[in-house]
Amino acid sequence: MKRLMLLALFCAACTFVAIGSAGNGKETHFGPFDTTSTDNGSCSQPWATDTFQRDFKVKDNGDGTFRVRVEYKQGSFVTIGGVSPGACETDSNHGATVRPGVTGTMHGSLEGTVTSSTFNPNGCSAVTADCSTNAGFITAVFGPTATFTCFEGYAGCDFKFEYAAGDQGLLYHHWEDKSTNPPGGELFKGDIADA
Repeated sequence: MKRLMLLALFCAACTFVAIGSAGNGKETHFGPFDTTSTDNGSCSQPWATDTFQRDFKVKDNGDGTFRVRVEYKQGSFVTIGGVSPGACETDSNHGATVRPGVTGTMHGSLEGTVTSSTFNPNGCSAVTADCSTNAGFITAVFGPTATFTCFEGYAGCDFKFEYAAGDQGLLYHHWEDKSTNPPGGELFKGDIADA
């Protein structure tokens, strides 16, 4: 009888450990990964080249989904010339163009949900992994069939990016690109523009 009781307690403890480890609220951190990327503005046209460090934070929700937060840190940009990032805004004062070579700082984040049957916390260490991009990270850590709400539109993705430039003869020195969740959309405010 004593052995049966010990066996029952042991099985109960194993069950608790298995349940407790799934979706336990802990975050797994990945990065930083150095990244350079072309940045599009409100007119969906390139306006700058960004350089930043990309960090990923993953939380297992315990139900086959994962909250993924991407943070863009220590960022800078240099304009390529042409249409300013806020040129097609509708809600705030903005300019129309920005000359090449204007520099400034940027930072931001986006957050959405990954659905996947796999999670490999060592995925970014694989020889073929490229975790310097969002798509590369999702594939490396969750596999090629994983879905990420931030790849599917605005409704399932919260994001906010801010850009700032010193005087440099500019009319506008600050631009913001963020989500409007709920209900899901994109809002631009301000500009980096000299005309």
